[in-house]
Amino acid sequence: MADDHIVRASAVTDETLFAEQGYAAVPLLEPELVRAAQADITEHIDRVSRALYLPFEQSCPDAPPSERIDRVYAHERSVANLLRVAVCTDAHRGPTLQALANDPRLIETAERLGGRKLSDKIARVRASIACFPEHRHAWHSDVARDDGTGCGKVVVTAWIPLSDAGPECGGLEIAAGRQPAPLASEGDDGFEIPEWRLAGLPRVQPECPAGTALFLDRFTPHRTLPARATRFALVVWMKAG
Repeated sequence: MADDHIVRASAVTDETLFAEQGYAAVPLLEPELVRAAQADITEHIDRVSRALYLPFEQSCPDAPPSERIDRVYAHERSVANLLRVAVCTDAHRGPTLQALANDPRLIETAERLGGRKLSDKIARVRASIACFPEHRHAWHSDVARDDGTGCGKVVVTAWIPLSDAGPECGGLEIAAGRQPAPLASEGDDGFEIPEWRLAGLPRVQPECPAGTALFLDRFTPHRTLPARATRFALVVWMKAG
């Protein structure tokens, strides 16, 4: 495993790591505030569940966020998928998640790491859910088509797990090394980067305790690691003006 891991020397700055390897894990936010944002997830699942014909009690309201969707899946798979989609579509509008997404430290750090001015952003909640392994993100970069429009304007991404994340609890794996262009090609299905394009790149699985923001360059390949329990993250894609 040591051969696949880049050891970060204490003398290496976040700017140097980002410039050379395309990522940097920065302790940036208050862990208590980040963990508290999971209450927005719970409230959103409650709101959607109460709008269904299915009795609210069958949405497992007493389960913690890390188990709730998996428990619903055990007896109502389609409802579990509905809740997954709802969270990833609209939960970012919760007040605590909005406070995190709009924290000025995010864009300030992204500008420092990326070395350019940023003026716009998109935020969404993303999840690694044990009962939905097919929805884990395979190898990709946040900009797969460098055309300067839409997603092509993204410069830096901040991935903010709402609980401790890492190799054992549904973090991200990175193919390290700053890339000059996307590794996906026009023929790659769904912009997924095939494994052979990553040959020779070291693999890194950063530890990201709650409060850490993992900043990724626009072309840095990464994928979601399996989770034993559901792990939510707020993702903020920051764009050039």
